Amino acid sequence: MPSWKALGTTLLTTLTLQATAGEIKNPWDRASLRITFFPTTLTAATTLFTRDGPAAFKTAKSDALAFIGSDGTIRGAQFEQAVRFYHSAYSPPHMSDLELAQAIATAE
Repeated sequence: MPSWKALGTTLLTTLTLQATAGEIKNPWDRASLRITFFPTTLTAATTLFTRDGPAAFKTAKSDALAFIGSDGTIRGAQFEQAVRFYHSAYSPPHMSDLELAQAIATAE
C-alpha cells in the first residue's frame, strides 16, 4: 500500500507542476523564458550533434583503412556513410575522400 501512496503523490505533484508551468501571463516573464530557453536548446542540440557526429566516423575506421590500402577501389558501407555525413554536416570546401579516410584512420 505505501507504493500506491508514493505513486499518487508523484502523480499529483507532476500534474500540479505541469498545470502551473504553462501559466506565464506576464510578458516580461515570457520574454525571459524565451531568452533562456532557445539558446539553451540550441546549445544542447549542437553538443549532441558534435558528440554523436564523431561516432559515425569511429565506426568507419576499418573501411577507411581499406579505402586507403586499395587506393580508393574499396568503399565500404560505413566509410560511404561517413563521407555522406561529412558532406551534409560540414560546409564546403570539403576534404577529398582520401583526406577524409586518412583523418578517420588517424583519429582515436
